[in-house]
Amino acid sequence: MDGIIKEVILENFMSYKYARVPLKDGVNLIMGPNGSGKSTILLAISVALGQTYTERGRKLSDLIRRGENFARVTVVVNNRPIGGKRPLPWFKSDDVFFSRYIRGDGQYWHEVNGKTVAKAQVRTYLKKIGLDPDNMLIVMHQNMVEEFAFLSPQQKLLLVEEAVGLGQYRLRISEAMRELEMALSEEEKAREMLEKADQTMKYWEEVYSKFKRKKELESRAQLLRTELAWAQVRDRELRLKEIEEEIQNLEREISETENSIRELLEKEGSLKEEIDRVEEEILSGKEIEEKLGELRRRWMEYASVLAERKVLEFKLQLLNQRKTDLTKELKKAERRVKEAVEKASNLGERIETTRSIQEIEEEIKGVEIAIAALGRIPPKVEEAYEKYKEIYSQLRERAEQAIENRRRLSEELERRKEIWRDKVREVIEKVNDLYMKFLSRLGGTGEIKLVNMDDLENAGLEIHSDFTGLGLVPLDPYRHSGGERSVTVMCFFLALQNYIRSPFRAVDEFDIHMDPKNREDILQMIFELAGEGSQYVIITPTPPARIPENANIILVQKVRGVSAAEGVPS
Repeated sequence: MDGIIKEVILENFMSYKYARVPLKDGVNLIMGPNGSGKSTILLAISVALGQTYTERGRKLSDLIRRGENFARVTVVVNNRPIGGKRPLPWFKSDDVFFSRYIRGDGQYWHEVNGKTVAKAQVRTYLKKIGLDPDNMLIVMHQNMVEEFAFLSPQQKLLLVEEAVGLGQYRLRISEAMRELEMALSEEEKAREMLEKADQTMKYWEEVYSKFKRKKELESRAQLLRTELAWAQVRDRELRLKEIEEEIQNLEREISETENSIRELLEKEGSLKEEIDRVEEEILSGKEIEEKLGELRRRWMEYASVLAERKVLEFKLQLLNQRKTDLTKELKKAERRVKEAVEKASNLGERIETTRSIQEIEEEIKGVEIAIAALGRIPPKVEEAYEKYKEIYSQLRERAEQAIENRRRLSEELERRKEIWRDKVREVIEKVNDLYMKFLSRLGGTGEIKLVNMDDLENAGLEIHSDFTGLGLVPLDPYRHSGGERSVTVMCFFLALQNYIRSPFRAVDEFDIHMDPKNREDILQMIFELAGEGSQYVIITPTPPARIPENANIILVQKVRGVSAAEGVPS
C-alpha cells in the first residue's frame, strides 16, 4: 500500500526500553490490559511524525524512560514503487525511517534515513502520502472522542474543517478579513486626512479667491489709471484745441482790425486832404463862411475817424497781447499734452472715454478701498494653492481608492464566505448521508446540521442523534449517556473519514463507555473501512468478538515496569 507504516521502534520511550512493533495493511489490533503501554505505541508514532498534539501541556523530555537521558522513536514507512513510482520520491530506498530524538537536556530533533532534517521538512514528506499526524481523523488519541463531545458547535466545525481539508477556505476568509480590516483602517485614515485637508483646502480656496479678486481689482485699477491718464490727455488736448481755435479767432480778428485801421488811415488821409483844401480856400478868401462850416464838419469827421482808429489800434494791441499770451499757453499746453501722452502710453494703449476725471478717480478710490478690505494675502498664494490643490487631489484619489479597495475586498470576502459555505455544506451533506447510515446500523437516527453559517465567528456544527425514539436532539454531554456520546461521535468520525486521503488511521480506546453490542458494531464498521484500502491501528483493552482474517494482532504487557509488544500469529 502507498506509504503505510511497516514498523514502530521504541527506545527508552516511556515504559518501553526497546521494542519493535510491526504493522501490516488493513487492521492492526493492539490489545492488552490497562496501563500496559498500548497507547504509548500510538504516542510514539505521533512523536516520530512530529504531531503537535503530543507537545501540548507536556515536555517531550518527560517521555524519556525513567533513569535514562535519551530516547528515540522511529516509524518505518513503506516506500516500495507503485506503478513505477515511489510514494516518497526523494528517497531511493524501499523503507524510509522517520526518527525523533529526545534528550533529557531538552534538545529534540528529527532524522530521516539517518540525516537530520527540520520538522517542516518532515511535514513536507508526510504530506506527499497524505499522512497528517495532526489530523484528528487520522490519529484519534485516547479520550479524543469524549473531548469532541464537549466541544461547542463552533469548535466542532473548526476541527471538522481542518480534518477534511477545508481549513484553507476559512484561512482565506481570515486573510480577506484582515485585508478588509486593513482596508477599513486605511479608508478611515484617508477619510480623516481628507477631512483635515478639506479644512485646509477651504482656507486656501478662500485665500486664493481673495487673491484672484485682488488681481481682478488690481487689473481694474490699472485699467482705470490708464483710462484716467488718457482722460487727462483728452482734456489737455481739448484745452490745446481750444487755445488753437482761440488763437485762430484772434488772428482772424487781428487781421480784420488791421484792415479796419488801414481803411481808417486811408479815410484820415482823405479827410486831411479835404481839410487842407478847405483851409486853402478859406485863406484865399473864397466863400469863407461856407467853407468854415465845411471845415468844421471835416474836422469832426476826421476826429471821429481818428478816435475810431485809436480805439482799433488799442484793440489790436490787446489782441496781439492776447495772442502772445495764448501762444505761450499753447506751447505750455502742447508740452503738457506731450507729457500726458507719454505717461498714458506707459500705462497702456489709448482708451477713449467720455467719463470725467472725477468719475474715474472716484471709481479708482472705490477699487483701492475694495483691495484694502481684502486684507493681507500671504506671498506666493497661487503657487501654494496649486501645490496644495495637487496634494488634496492626491488625498481625495487615495480616499477614493481606499473606498474602492474596501468595496472590492468586501465583495471578495463575501465571495470567499460563499465558497466556504458551499464547500462545507457539500461535505456535510455527503457526510450526513453516511452518518445516518452508520447510526441506523446501531438502531439510531441522526442528522448533522450547520448553524449560523451567515456568521463566520458563530458558525457551528450540531450533531443530532436519537436512540430512544423520542426525537433528535443535538449532541450534549449532559443529556446523552457516555455510550450514546461515544456512538454518536464515532459514527460521525467514521463518516468523515471518507474525505481523508491517508494510508494510515489510528483510534485509541474509543469504546470506553460503549456497551458490548455497540462496541462490536463500531469495530465491524472500522474493519469494513480498513478492508477498503486503509491501514488501521485500533487500540482496545479487550479483543473483539469477530476478528477479521489477516488482522495483525499485537499483545502488549508490562513486566516489572517494562512494556513489551508481541505479535500474535494470524
